[in-house]
Amino acid sequence: MPRQLSASTISLAVFPGTSAHAQETAAFAALNGLLAGEPALDGLVIADCLRIAGDRSVFLAHLDGAPLIIKHFTGPDGIARAAQVHQELTSRHAIMGSGLLQVCAPKLFLPEKPLTFRAYQAGERLDTILEQAIPAARAQKLRQAGQWLALYTSDSRSTAGFGPWKWIKRIAPPQGSAYAPLINRLKARLREQAPDLMGKPVQVARTHGDFTALNLICDGPVMTGIDIENRHELAIAKDLARFLAQAQSYRRPRGGWVPQPDLEAILAGFGPLPEFDSGPVLRFFYGLELGRRLMGRNGTESQTENIAAALRTYVNSR
Repeated sequence: MPRQLSASTISLAVFPGTSAHAQETAAFAALNGLLAGEPALDGLVIADCLRIAGDRSVFLAHLDGAPLIIKHFTGPDGIARAAQVHQELTSRHAIMGSGLLQVCAPKLFLPEKPLTFRAYQAGERLDTILEQAIPAARAQKLRQAGQWLALYTSDSRSTAGFGPWKWIKRIAPPQGSAYAPLINRLKARLREQAPDLMGKPVQVARTHGDFTALNLICDGPVMTGIDIENRHELAIAKDLARFLAQAQSYRRPRGGWVPQPDLEAILAGFGPLPEFDSGPVLRFFYGLELGRRLMGRNGTESQTENIAAALRTYVNSR
């Protein structure tokens, strides 16, 4: 049964290391405390806690019968984060609120609360579609994903000098990891690439930041992006590389440093991109994103091994 918000003002922190049940109980209590007494939310019903991470909790709710997603930013900068996320989503929704390429609709905003509210997006996640699709259908959806990112970044693109070393510094294998030798080989390969990339102009924009098939929902021909959170300008090639690396987690590498059909399809959808960005810069970020996924180990055992196999191919490719 859904959980109706009560008048309780209890607010509990969600502590890492506690049981899943205890974390969920604390997350519900914290949300209750934040929302109690808000007249705009008299009809709100919390249906489920979807996710608890280090700095956020995510809930499915219904307001006057309509489903929506509530995100509670639990860190010390939660109020500022919520305001920035709402602003970014509102900005993107202004140009992607209709048509075949959309972002989820922002809902009410409470300026003094570390919360965001957005519409629930019905449909099927793109990663599930890609995993089951025949090659022609896969290429079509990848082109559409490229078109989505092109529209998302269309009004914020500029050029900036590329600094690869800050990204290389973030590559460090977890202590005791069986993949440490592979991660160290990746770091060496990225260092080899860095001198030819340093300071050269790359295309940047206010990108999605976590542009993956996990965050694109398809409802018929309409593709809608969710989890709109980025606050910074990043290289467009980084978002493209992130997408390709996440998609690689579902299959074994099939020759070359990157799945060439996937790369060609998403670039065809995105449209013109300087050769430097779609070549050396994207290659650099693809290796980086494979390494970060392997260091994070958030997927299944099969997905982790797929990423490891892809990274072995990457470090051995010239």
